Amino acid sequence: MELKVMKDLIEKNIVDFPELVLNNYYKLGLNETDAVILIKLNYLLKSNKTFISTKELAETLSISSQTTSKRLNSLIERGFIKLKLVKNGNGKQTETFNLDFLVERILKSDYEEKEVDKIEKNKTLEGKLVTLFEEEFKKPLSVLDIQTITKWLNEDKYTYELIKDALFEAIRSRKLNIKYVDGILLKSDKKQVENKYKKTTNIKDLKKIWE
Repeated sequence: MELKVMKDLIEKNIVDFPELVLNNYYKLGLNETDAVILIKLNYLLKSNKTFISTKELAETLSISSQTTSKRLNSLIERGFIKLKLVKNGNGKQTETFNLDFLVERILKSDYEEKEVDKIEKNKTLEGKLVTLFEEEFKKPLSVLDIQTITKWLNEDKYTYELIKDALFEAIRSRKLNIKYVDGILLKSDKKQVENKYKKTTNIKDLKKIWE
């Protein structure tokens, strides 16, 4: 998801900002105090208050003004709070801030987490399939064989069950090699495409009958 889309969802209250921060702050190396400060700052932005008053902010927290100042400086140094000067209606410069980098980091963290889960899941499936094939073939698989299994999972998007079924079909045919299993999977792919085309054609034919 793009930053602009997420910001729009937050502004429309479709995505709850406090919940978003509380569910992700620890992944970004932030602590509970940081999370509460960022949530408080977002409330300021929603109220069109773009100037951070350390004293006023500290009064809404259970920490001292000095500690609040330290935590704010740390968040600014790490980029979670971006400060900038803008000209107001009178042409004078005033300080404002945004939390865009925080939202961007959360989106990136979420994406990276999903990618890692996907990789780990595929690794697990790959390991299970390699073990299964070696048990059924009664021999270790070659590097090329393992690469083929990896391709099935990552590029061809075959499911574990589909690959397993193809393996056992090959065993019943007494063809104990990866190439034969690959052929079965390719035929399965072709059959699915043909069925999809046939189904589409049948729907078109039905429409012709009723027209």
